[in-house]
Amino acid sequence: MNDIADIESDLLEQAEKRYDDFKIEEIDTIKKIYEDSYLESPVWVGGDSKFVCLFIDLDKSSKMSFKSHAKTMAKIYDYFTQTLFDVMSIEGIEAEYIDVKGDGVFGIFEGEDAVFRALSAAITFSTFFKKHIRPKFQTDDQPMNFKAALHVDKILVRRLGKRGARNNNEVWAGRLVNKASKLAAKTADIYEATDTYHETDFGLLVISDKAYKLLEAKREYAIECCGHDMAGNEINPGHIVWEEFDTSLDENLSESKIYYAPAIWCEICRDQVNQGLLS
Repeated sequence: MNDIADIESDLLEQAEKRYDDFKIEEIDTIKKIYEDSYLESPVWVGGDSKFVCLFIDLDKSSKMSFKSHAKTMAKIYDYFTQTLFDVMSIEGIEAEYIDVKGDGVFGIFEGEDAVFRALSAAITFSTFFKKHIRPKFQTDDQPMNFKAALHVDKILVRRLGKRGARNNNEVWAGRLVNKASKLAAKTADIYEATDTYHETDFGLLVISDKAYKLLEAKREYAIECCGHDMAGNEINPGHIVWEEFDTSLDENLSESKIYYAPAIWCEICRDQVNQGLLS
């Protein structure tokens, strides 16, 4: 092993060279992320093109960990995260990029239908969670839920590592994934501020104002209620599903308002609504 002084000198030289050679490569597709041509150079991919991020993770998992054995928690994580990954890989929905972050998963969607595929993925998982995951793992003293968010923004990402190494990882430095994660964390504030929903009843989907505006293009399927509540009972058709939430005082979010709704299909119209989103 070299002397520490020599190691520091080499590290400094490499870091300064990356700093001096830094640039951002404009892209309009995230396919570039998978290519390894820029591993040795400080090139980040991003630019002005906007993409959609769906971020979902297990809520209050640390509290669950304290009350469960390691093997039990590993089985829960596996069941939860692999199902998320599988949902974001479904034909017709599939995200262009999927990654695991902690005890959750995020998917990056691109194209004109990106926001609708992401919404379909969110509702598909939410419905499965309520029907199968929660009943399987929830206990009387520990509610089980998830946090979910959908955001639209620019990306900034680079793969770090060395060519041919097994640990080349993507690092997301832009706002897209970070903002989606922060939006998901707002579910706690929403539960505290409203009596409409309770954390033991639904997993809420939180979306940014940018995402909401894009969803307006398919208002009948993405914004309005189909005419039934979640149990299939008839209510007024055309009712707006989304509730507005004021975030003007939140320094972590640049938008003054966001929206939230229980992300679960109506038992009667779920196929029709999903087909409408994906058509």
